[in-house]
Amino acid sequence: MSKYQHTSLYCYPDSDVLINLFDITDDEKLKELEKVYTLFRLSELKINPPKNPSNMEAFLEIHRYILQDVYPFAGELRREMISKGSSSFAHPQFIEPELHKIFQALEEEDYLKNLPRDEFISRLAYYLAELNALHPFREGNGRTTREFARQLAWNAGYQLDWEKIPGTAEIINAFVDSFNANNDKLESLLDEIISAKA
Repeated sequence: MSKYQHTSLYCYPDSDVLINLFDITDDEKLKELEKVYTLFRLSELKINPPKNPSNMEAFLEIHRYILQDVYPFAGELRREMISKGSSSFAHPQFIEPELHKIFQALEEEDYLKNLPRDEFISRLAYYLAELNALHPFREGNGRTTREFARQLAWNAGYQLDWEKIPGTAEIINAFVDSFNANNDKLESLLDEIISAKA
């Protein structure tokens, strides 16, 4: 059963398997391959200086870079509705204009630079919640958003280390709460993993 609740134009016919550059039609094998390639690309991003400012183009480029080896839609905004469980994400026609609003607001806040730590955490949680609610990509939203947050934090003078959180359940639960307009868990989680840049 797909985590997305409908037939997808991104999947092979009569299948929940995403069309991929390897033409793999077994979902488990695809997920294993995807994990290897995306971990490699994420590790490359960590050793390179992030783009400054961390704007919308940088956000889309992160998605393209992470998934470039696996999916033909890497770096592209999704063109269909998706949902997970009881959460339905933004309609495709609203994604690009809403992303522009988010990144315009980020620019107006100088990409969260020169903020005290508590205020930085609060504003970062707000923007992460907004990006999560949009879920602008067909796959790779969480990884892209987390890497974007890491780069945004770095440019703002902070170090954000998602690896300090054991497993993904805590991160997922925090984002689920944020989708329901409660950023408390997300702020608490960020408080655990954000430190001043060495």
